[in-house]
Amino acid sequence: MEYDNFCDLEVSHKQEWNIEVRLARRWEEIDIENGQVRGIHLVFIDASHKRMHCWIKSTLIQQLDAKFVPSEMYAIHNFIVAPFTEKYKCFEADKQIILTNLTIVTKLQGSYSLIPQNVFEFTNLKKIPTAEEQDTHLIDIVGIVQNVQPISPVTRGLNKAHRVIKFEVTDLIHNVNICFWDDFATNFEDEYNEQLDHPVIVTISSCRMIRNNYTGLTTVRNASATSFEMNANVERVQTLRSRFWEVHGI
Repeated sequence: MEYDNFCDLEVSHKQEWNIEVRLARRWEEIDIENGQVRGIHLVFIDASHKRMHCWIKSTLIQQLDAKFVPSEMYAIHNFIVAPFTEKYKCFEADKQIILTNLTIVTKLQGSYSLIPQNVFEFTNLKKIPTAEEQDTHLIDIVGIVQNVQPISPVTRGLNKAHRVIKFEVTDLIHNVNICFWDDFATNFEDEYNEQLDHPVIVTISSCRMIRNNYTGLTTVRNASATSFEMNANVERVQTLRSRFWEVHGI
């Protein structure tokens, strides 16, 4: 069977698309009013190393969600390609995949080395302090972790208790302030403390830039789409580690 690349997909009423992809990430969208799952977000990667967002609506979760496991490969047939207009979408893109009750999902066996485990479009840390309010998509960043503070409790609206961890990432020239919240903060602290290789370099996918208009400072925070990996086996991490050793004369 011939498969379509993401660049071939077009917004239309057509459903007879066929793709071969790896699932990079999965997360739920929760309705903040009732706590119910509104749907499932997926991020797929194809053989051209491109990413595409996919949506499973709540009525199809029981039928489709159990089929998907991160890092696994899939052939997916029959779906809709629609505009991607969500606010703070997980990365900059203009179209997305919508699975339907006619979608057929087949897990692929064997090794598909042409499709990587993940793909990033790293934002230069230099650009983050000047982020504007109209930035509507989340970003990927990579940097050396430094100045990690202990998790601290905070209270926001209606006296709801939260936990935050603050730290910085640097590319050895520019520093960016990071603030992770609640379970994400705990997960970060636990993984950071377990790292044996230093400096610890973190890749953060789909994080949000928050600009304080009073101070003019921009902080990077986690969103529902955010994920992180420490000391990942990706070229940008290896390059940054080499630069660190050069700067420190090691």
